[in-house]
Amino acid sequence: MVLTIQLFGQLETIKEFPRAYDSQEIWDLTPVWISGNEILVFYKNSTRDTIFSRRTTNLGQTWSEQKLEFVGDGINAFYYRINCYNISNGRLLFFWNSNNELYCTYSDDEGASWIDTIHIEYSQLRDFSLLELEEGKIILSLSRLRWQTRPSTDNGETWSILDYYNMPFIGFGFQKRNPHILKLSENGDSLLAIFSSFAGVIYSLFSADSGNSWSDTTRIIDPRLTFSLFYYNIPSTKTVFDRNKNIWLLYDARYDVENEDYSQADVSVLRSTDNGTSWQRMDNFTSYLGDDYLSGVTSDGENIFVCFNTSRSESFNQVYYGILGESEDTFTPPVIINSETVGVDYETEEVNYRAKVIDEEGVKKVFAKLDQINFSVELFDDGLHNDSLANDNIYGNTLPIANNGKEGDAYAMDLNNITLPFNSSGVIADVNIGYKGFQFELEMTDLSDNIGSQLTRADFPIRGGGGSVAKFDERGFLYSSGFFLSGFSNGQMWSNAVASASIVEDYVPGKVGSDIRDPLNVIYVVNKRDPAFSYAWQNWKDAVSLGAEFYDGDGDGVFNPVDKNWNGTWDLNEDMPPLIGNEIAWCVYNDGLPANQRRWQSEPQGIEVRQTIFATDSPELENVIFIRYSILNTGLVADVLDSIYFGIYEDGDLGDATDDVVGCDTLLQSGYYYNNEPDAVYGDNCPAFSSTLLQGPVITTNNTVDTARNNFGQQIGSEVIPNSKNLSTTSHNFFIGGDPDLRDPNTAIEGRNFLKGGNRLGQYPNPCTFAYGQVRGGINCNEVDSKYWFSGDPVTDVGWICTQNQDKRNLVSTGPFELEKNKPQEIIIAYVIGRGADPINSITVARENVRRAIAEYESNFATMTYIQPPPTNPVTSYVLYQNYPNPFNPTTTIRYELPQDGIVTIDIYDILGQKVQTILNEFKRADRYEVTFNSTGLASGVYIYRMKVNDFITSKKMVLLK
Repeated sequence: MVLTIQLFGQLETIKEFPRAYDSQEIWDLTPVWISGNEILVFYKNSTRDTIFSRRTTNLGQTWSEQKLEFVGDGINAFYYRINCYNISNGRLLFFWNSNNELYCTYSDDEGASWIDTIHIEYSQLRDFSLLELEEGKIILSLSRLRWQTRPSTDNGETWSILDYYNMPFIGFGFQKRNPHILKLSENGDSLLAIFSSFAGVIYSLFSADSGNSWSDTTRIIDPRLTFSLFYYNIPSTKTVFDRNKNIWLLYDARYDVENEDYSQADVSVLRSTDNGTSWQRMDNFTSYLGDDYLSGVTSDGENIFVCFNTSRSESFNQVYYGILGESEDTFTPPVIINSETVGVDYETEEVNYRAKVIDEEGVKKVFAKLDQINFSVELFDDGLHNDSLANDNIYGNTLPIANNGKEGDAYAMDLNNITLPFNSSGVIADVNIGYKGFQFELEMTDLSDNIGSQLTRADFPIRGGGGSVAKFDERGFLYSSGFFLSGFSNGQMWSNAVASASIVEDYVPGKVGSDIRDPLNVIYVVNKRDPAFSYAWQNWKDAVSLGAEFYDGDGDGVFNPVDKNWNGTWDLNEDMPPLIGNEIAWCVYNDGLPANQRRWQSEPQGIEVRQTIFATDSPELENVIFIRYSILNTGLVADVLDSIYFGIYEDGDLGDATDDVVGCDTLLQSGYYYNNEPDAVYGDNCPAFSSTLLQGPVITTNNTVDTARNNFGQQIGSEVIPNSKNLSTTSHNFFIGGDPDLRDPNTAIEGRNFLKGGNRLGQYPNPCTFAYGQVRGGINCNEVDSKYWFSGDPVTDVGWICTQNQDKRNLVSTGPFELEKNKPQEIIIAYVIGRGADPINSITVARENVRRAIAEYESNFATMTYIQPPPTNPVTSYVLYQNYPNPFNPTTTIRYELPQDGIVTIDIYDILGQKVQTILNEFKRADRYEVTFNSTGLASGVYIYRMKVNDFITSKKMVLLK
């Protein structure tokens, strides 16, 4: 490739565009040549709602500070495609499309200021480019389904809605992308048009009569060479002229990597020396084995400045740039071409991970960096680390399972004998999850010490095998669960539910009034193996912003998980998530589904549910999962929602769905499923499954002997409410298919009738005659409470016993209570499994497990309390650290460490040795501390700070600058 290059400012190698901070993600660098060797570039942030710029005056050797240019708002909140052009009168025209509409602005002072936004009307816009036909007259090419051309005769201040050129209809049956029109003659009679098809082919066509008629299309690039995975599989293309009137066409191209089932995307180059009649392949601008995608090109005729998107040096997008024909692509680190998880150990919580990593000259080192848990380990290609064969470019090792902290809209808790999938809308069990995983970085070094980083994942089957049911011993026991809720607002009755098996799903992710697509509306997970103050703890800040609880160690009312004494572990005076047991999973959802989309047609009531699911793998509680429903009335409809009933809903399926029987235990506040015969799935000893109300809603009794309690765990403590009590269960019933009185509720009143213990019509069964059971053991059937269906004891065969084996849906209810505005009701339930020697003995085992769950609740989850890990860097000696910042004005921080208790004195002296201030003189326990020094009233200069504690004395210098 031959280009005329100016002698100043040569870029011998392709460079990374500067970032304002290390984690800044830059997209779509768009350059425009100003004059001489000055180039102005624009770029987007990762959310596409902000445009920044930088400027270079030496062809990219150095750059100005980042400047904020545009912030999206209203209908043009997002910037999809951006471009900037410098027309012949020196005006800069900046274009962007947002929501399929095109906008522009212009600057007459080289980008120092911009006029107000101009809207250029066009429907379903995708791509655009600009042609300056003559001074004052410019033509926009716009395309998606067809190619349009919009002229401006006042340098972009106004735009015609009429086409300027008669572009032909090109009937390929797909969208036209990347439209370019080039002027081949001075008067504009001769034109060249270039575009990309949806299939990835680049075409050209010619006009010799000022665009009135056009030639047939000519294929420039064979699609087998040009198949980009960027922007809907269509290559980005850019065209520029050099001073010799040669046309340079830059485009994205994908090439197979030799001996690998893998292809790389490069910025490729064609040149035409005969006005586009023929094209010559030139050397690719990029050569990295990973993916590089063209983002922008500009030229002054002498130099062609090229920018492209890549992720070669970091795990997120960066932008690189260089001069075509001058800048060599030397920084080409290794790349991952595939990866897999080849085994998981649930007991040690580890996975065996391997990745194929390649490089042109060879791979030197590969490290897995799990920042979530502050862990790093080298991967090997020696055949000894679960990495396949030695020297086959497959690197492997064993990795600890890491918690991402945020788990999208679905998750499965599988840390004990129960595997429980759920989603962020409140649906439990009926959520199809087969795999879990975590994301991390691979840091790869080649033989030239080029270091690259890529994000990868380790995915593995969830314990129990996954699927859309809850499992115990790798077999299903629960098809769907959630809750019913019904009450009155301003005298109007309403009912809603999360009951997917009954086709009632009235809740949506997020807080009341939020966008369900808000990225914050996910499931937040914290595990006890997460290091203190790690990603999961930091991500809990988002959960707190949505209403989650937290332990406020420093009592300031703000969740800020910081290691205040730098000992590498959590202490009581530091904030932490409300971790109970091995793991908690939290989300918030609301009853915002419109009434016309609901089965029961009730209007939304402005109810929020903050749901916490938590569990432990301790042997005593390994068959239990706890669920807290914090139910909030936001006051959207009424300040008080009254006469409310809450019901634990479940469609339990113990193995075979058709052979279950149900019962309730009024002493243990439970409803349960069991089998009275062998099961086709579980065999001779099918387990029993219980849903237990541990903490009911609070009602005021005005009785001084009554006290209600809301337990939040040992760290946060309990809320004690005098003259009140927690409601117990008030009914248990079921519904089934095939019985007109017991079918799924089809209206709001039918749902409420079930919640109050009746059938869908509000009728209570007669235990003496109810067809689905018998009262046994000499109990008077007329004395059995008809709201607690099948409250007898199948173990002793005494009382009201269910006798029909069927597919049943259970409801364990409590009420009535009120929801006052902004005063949540805290309801805690437990799912409990027991498996004994036979189906009836399983009831006994389940009851024992229920009693353990109740005892754990009553102790405020004492055995599940988070235990402080030992310090990772204990204090072993007296240390006085250098202050920071230094120099400073007016405040600075001084840190120190004490291995023993003592009275600590810190004095400030001037350079002459005169004491000017004592900033600390008090008793301190052995630990790490910091103190702030305020220099107000002192002159600039050098000062000395001196610490004395016990027999230890030390001092350091600091500089005050004003």
